[in-house]
Parts: sequence; C-alpha cells; structure tokens
Amino acid sequence: MPYAPPMKQRHSYTKLYYHVVMPTKNRAHLITDAEAEAFLYACFKRKAHELDSWIDTFGCWYDHIHVLIRTNPNLALSQLYGQLKGFSTWMWHGQWPDKPFALADGVFAATVDPFHCDPLRHYIQNQKHHHSINALVPNWEPDASS
Repeated sequence: MPYAPPMKQRHSYTKLYYHVVMPTKNRAHLITDAEAEAFLYACFKRKAHELDSWIDTFGCWYDHIHVLIRTNPNLALSQLYGQLKGFSTWMWHGQWPDKPFALADGVFAATVDPFHCDPLRHYIQNQKHHHSINALVPNWEPDASS
C-alpha cells in the first residue's frame, strides 16, 4: 500500500469568549430606555454575524454596554470591538440624528472560560437590577469604584 500523508485539518473547533464592556463617551447617560437598548442589541448582533461572531449575552446600563461574545480565532479582538462600536454608533445616528450617542475610545475586555459563563450571563442580563441596588461585581465592572 502506498504511503498516504496525514490529511490536512479542514475544520477547527474553537470556543473563544470575551466579556467586553463599552462605556459611553464621558459616561454620559445615553442609553435611557428599552427601545435604545433593543436597537443597540440589534446592531451588535448584525455586525457580529457579519464578522463570523456571535453575541451570547447583551445588557446595558445608562452609561455602558456589557456583551459576552464568541468569536473566531482569525479576528483580532480590537477589530471586533472597533467594528461593533463604529457600526452601532453609525446606525444610531441614522435612526436618531438629533439624539446624541457616542461610545468612549477605551473598552474593558477579558477572556472567559466557556464552561463557566453562567454567572456572567446572569450578571449581564440583570444589569439594571445590579446597578439599581449597587450590587456590582468589581471584576466585571471596570469602573465600579467611581
């Protein structure tokens, strides 16, 4: 039987999760209602799909956005959040040209163990509750002390 070299791997399986927090510019209270939050979620979901990524969990408070996102290894994290921020801001200005919106230059980003995401998911989904009773998790709120 002739020698057959090993087959080249054609498919990869990865589970790369990131927790990303994006504050509004100057921490302005710009995300003021459920309509704004739903609109931002739709923007993030659409752009993530275009980037071959997936929004696992999304949540907002008046001055920041939390997202747990799964992405592929070929996409740089900085490109991912830059595209999400730019697209959502652009779409917002198209939807509400007279209503200001801008995200800050910086972000908080951390890798997340894909097999231990449930507490973070719960935290992101319940942003309003956690903030209203000041029950913040400092590791998940980069500016919790301010």
